Amino acid sequence: MKTHIARNYLEMSSQAAELIINQVRENPNSLVCFAAGNTPLGTFSCLVEAFHGGRINFDQCRFISLDEWVGLGASDEGSCRQTLDRHFFEPCGIKKENIHFFNGTSDELEAECKAMDDLIVAHGTIDLLLLGVGINGHLGFNEPHVDLEQYSHVTDLDSVTKQVSVKYFTERKNVQKGITLGIKHLIQASMVILIADGEKKADIMRKALRHEVTNEVPVTVMQRHPNVHVCMDESAAAFVL
Repeated sequence: MKTHIARNYLEMSSQAAELIINQVRENPNSLVCFAAGNTPLGTFSCLVEAFHGGRINFDQCRFISLDEWVGLGASDEGSCRQTLDRHFFEPCGIKKENIHFFNGTSDELEAECKAMDDLIVAHGTIDLLLLGVGINGHLGFNEPHVDLEQYSHVTDLDSVTKQVSVKYFTERKNVQKGITLGIKHLIQASMVILIADGEKKADIMRKALRHEVTNEVPVTVMQRHPNVHVCMDESAAAFVL
């Protein structure tokens, strides 16, 4: 792991964005996967600024989703697709044909999983993966006790994830399941950027970097990845400094 410790959230977001910019410049036709959630928003803002400043062009990239709440789609406030549309895809003018996202409202969720797996296999691998981490250690919706050998799958959400989910929705949503890329996808990605900020993430980042690898804390599996950049602010890195 390559660890980058920033003074604050804005600096951490900028560090992650520069890693993404460099990767896309080196491989313009990258298959890219960005997590949604609150932590990546600063990184998206930096990327949008770089795009409008002419520093980066995403025209040849293809984008896939990390995860989605089952029951929610692109038009639903707080969905992963809606977050990425608002904060990255639309401001950067990403063409819809270059986006392949899980449809959480589908009646054929297993078919959604197969279509995603087939797309990744056809490309070869995910070239660039931006991940946040939950306070319970989840990556995407790979919750504690996940099967580390899985590819895309539908899963029951951990109680902690369901509790935290309320911050994403303006109206109460009874989310119980998620659809997500599997740990096998994450491990096989060519480059991973893991971002974390704030005191609330300090304990899980200590486990991410220092704990034994276990499916009880899914983020620990990143220790096995050969090309991971961990970007944290000083608060999130408090227990690993």
